[in-house]
Amino acid sequence: MISTVLDNNYNLQKISEHIHFDELSPYKGCKFKIHEDVYVSIIATKETSFYTTSATESLKLQEGYSFLKYLSKDTLIEIKSLAINSKCLFIIYSKDFIDRLGTEEHRFFQLIQIYTPHTIQDVAIHSSVVELLQVNGPAYLRNIQQKSKVLEIFFKQLTFISNLQEKDTVNLRLEEIKKVEKAKKLIDENISNTYTIPELSRIIGTNEQYLKQHFKQQYGMTIRSYILKNKMNHAKELLLKGDYKVAVIANKIGYKHATHFTTAFKRYFGFLPNSIRFNWIAYLSPYYLDLELELLCIL
Repeated sequence: MISTVLDNNYNLQKISEHIHFDELSPYKGCKFKIHEDVYVSIIATKETSFYTTSATESLKLQEGYSFLKYLSKDTLIEIKSLAINSKCLFIIYSKDFIDRLGTEEHRFFQLIQIYTPHTIQDVAIHSSVVELLQVNGPAYLRNIQQKSKVLEIFFKQLTFISNLQEKDTVNLRLEEIKKVEKAKKLIDENISNTYTIPELSRIIGTNEQYLKQHFKQQYGMTIRSYILKNKMNHAKELLLKGDYKVAVIANKIGYKHATHFTTAFKRYFGFLPNSIRFNWIAYLSPYYLDLELELLCIL
């Protein structure tokens, strides 16, 4: 059951224990205090309204625009307008109402919380509001019609938010892929540089955590692992050519001391850099090496 404290000018219509609504005239201001966790929907049906809460949140609602918000217990709501003939539809859904729908309440909550700072711009919602306010006929039929229209408004608002979020997620994903590819290109083209994650993040303009997460998703390994793999494979190629000494190769891939490189190389490949020309394993491609090991396991 919804419990509210209203000013003396308004009494919301109760169409169920879990849904109350009415069209308000917010010219002189309307104040409500909610005594339980609820979802609130406000649609500006005429002129522009301004919504504020005791949590210092504020939102401007132009005519035809709406919003859907989760409010915690004891939140004070105030709706005002500068226009004398302003109107807005105010709907309160109890949290139990969402639970009774048999859906993922936490999913609704996440969608609404993410979109909270924005208004919903969907003319289809406004048409449903008009139909809700024009409902008439016998009380028992009117109540069913009102419930169906309120649910329709709620559904359209959620659909608008969900569709917009999916679009934003796709755009974000594409943007993050580009950034991850840029990070990989930097690593590939600068073998001698051992990039730190903060350094890479700063260069490509992204969050460190996002970079780590998306890089691993894209390439199946951490940034540090990829940098090490690049360095070791490049060192092996240079050693096999036989044109450079170990100390020179170590310097080329970013190691200041040859001993540090030798230790890292042995840890990575299992043999010392100087022994590579005599180690047949180093000449095998990854495919044939895997095949040889697989045959050994079978035998």
